[in-house]
Amino acid sequence: MNSLLLTLFGGMTLTVVFYGLARLSRLSNFWAAVVAAGVPSLTYLGVVLATQPGLDRITMHLIAYPTIAVLLYQLYRTPGRTHWVPLALVSFFVALSILMGGFVYIASEGVSPSVAAWLLPNAKDKPVYTAFSGVVAHHDEAAKSIAHRRNMESQVAQRGWQVEVSGIDAVQRAKAGVVTLRVMAKTGGVTGLTTAISVSRPGQDGVREIALNDQGDGVYSAPVAALDAGVWVLTLVLDSPGQRPIRLEQAIEVNAN
Repeated sequence: MNSLLLTLFGGMTLTVVFYGLARLSRLSNFWAAVVAAGVPSLTYLGVVLATQPGLDRITMHLIAYPTIAVLLYQLYRTPGRTHWVPLALVSFFVALSILMGGFVYIASEGVSPSVAAWLLPNAKDKPVYTAFSGVVAHHDEAAKSIAHRRNMESQVAQRGWQVEVSGIDAVQRAKAGVVTLRVMAKTGGVTGLTTAISVSRPGQDGVREIALNDQGDGVYSAPVAALDAGVWVLTLVLDSPGQRPIRLEQAIEVNAN
């Protein structure tokens, strides 16, 4: 998400820079504004092809750059003759772009710790996490998450398995611990599985994957390092030869104390 600061606010700064360079090159006010809006916008379209962000981010960027260019065009169109109404309108949209960009950044990354220390109680005494854990990717797979979870649970039931996970309590206390997985069927423990735990923040890709060791009799375990405080998603992967892998998710909240 730090790329949002670079692409949005950095691009708005480049718009001003390109306008100034175009004016120094003796281009007219109109063409200087066209260059100032066009170069950052076309550059960002290249970024879009490489990173494929959501439509909300694309719209935010492609409105912000031309808005800055129009504001500069209005300011220097005819010195002393620009009416205050168009300037007020353009300035409003500039401020709105900055405000919305700031909201998107805070929602995903949280408030800077130095700023949080001014605004939040006891922020200097312990870690404070202000990011909004409900921020998720906007694509088709995100919309199918509930159906996907039910499908995975249905596959466990169809195979006649019972899955039990223990050791999560230590992880929730921000301590290292051993996570143990037990997979049982009517005939006994299910062996021969390839199992792993993927650790991630809500709405983000996995940041750590831990392979579980087969202890025999359907028991799989592995040590898990302490996690930072906040909300995490543990994704349990059960891969049986010749069958579709099963991914079960469990959200946990790790306490700092």
